[in-house]
Parts: sequence; C-alpha cells; structure tokens
Amino acid sequence: MEGPETHAHHHGHSGHRWLDIAAAGCAIVVSVISLFLAIHHGQVMKEMADANARMVTATSWPWVSTGTGNLNGEGKAEITFSVMNKGIGPARIQGVQMRYEGKDLGHAVELLERCCGSSRKAGEVPRLMDITSGVNGEVLRPGERVEMLRVPKEGSEPEAWSRLNRERFKVSLRICYCSVFDECWTTRAESNEVDKVQACPAEWKKFKG
Repeated sequence: MEGPETHAHHHGHSGHRWLDIAAAGCAIVVSVISLFLAIHHGQVMKEMADANARMVTATSWPWVSTGTGNLNGEGKAEITFSVMNKGIGPARIQGVQMRYEGKDLGHAVELLERCCGSSRKAGEVPRLMDITSGVNGEVLRPGERVEMLRVPKEGSEPEAWSRLNRERFKVSLRICYCSVFDECWTTRAESNEVDKVQACPAEWKKFKG
C-alpha cells in the first residue's frame, strides 16, 4: 500500500527568476555595506584611541633644558649650572653628561678642578666655594629648577671665580630624561632642542652630581 504523496518545499524562491536575482543582489549589497560599516567603525575607534593616547601623552609631556648664569635671584654674583623642566609633565632624570674641553666629567666638582685648580683634597683650601645638588635619578616637577652647581663669588678667590665665569661657556651639559610613559629624550648642548631615544646612555647614569 502506498503512503500519501509528499512534496518538498523549496524556500527562498518566488517563482519569478528576476525577483530571486534581485533579492540575492540586495542581500549582497547589504552584506557589503555592513562589512564596510564594520571596517569604518573599527578605523574610527582606532583613530579615537590613538587620539586619546596622544592627548594623554601631550598632557604629561616633560621638556628639560639646561642653562648657566652668573647672578642669583638676589642679584649677587654666583655662577650656576641649572636644569629645568619647562614641560607640563614630570621629568625623570635618567642620565647626565657634563664635558669640559671635550672630556667627560664624573662629577660637577671636577669642572672646578680642571678649570680653575680648586681642589677638595684634605689639607688643601678650595679656591672656589661650591654648592652642588645631584639631579641624576631625581624627578623634576613641571616648572621645577635645580641648580646642579653653584659657585658664589663671595668666599671664592676672585681670579679663580673670574676664570670659571669665562670657561663656563666651554662646558657641555646634556640631560637624558623620561616621561611617566617611559618615553625618553636627550637635550642638545648647542640648543634647546631635544632628541628622542629608546633608552638613556648607561655612561650618563654614572654621573654623581
């Protein structure tokens, strides 16, 4: 005995070939548009993330510069070598290079010895009165200024002080510093420009003044 006859149902066909083609075409167009929108959305989100990262970096950007002078804030004769953070973010000082006549110095006081014969050795009277402040490894707040070396004229031998006042322009002082995001730069001795670096020179980290 034969069972009831069954008929297979064919879905998605209208019975009109042109309608089927149009529907398939619309589906393809919708898929392409959806894909384009997804890609565009991803690009927009990436651009927004990059812009946000740049904004965060910009608002925490340090800018370190160095300088030398021969008058203090009270108008008294005093030779100084200073480091200042002119940026808007903290600066982590990670290295110092001080050179005089092409030779590296291990400490700011060495400048006084080589330049002007002022020694701190036992039994010898220093020709120059000096006050030093170490900056290597320190963090400078925005606007903070540190005087690495101060040599007041008062208490120093006039001849030695005058010589240092002339020779200070032959001193090359460079600083390597990093932001809180570990982006690092080195200052240039001849200008206020800086150069971005991957890491601070190891030798600069040994400077003691």
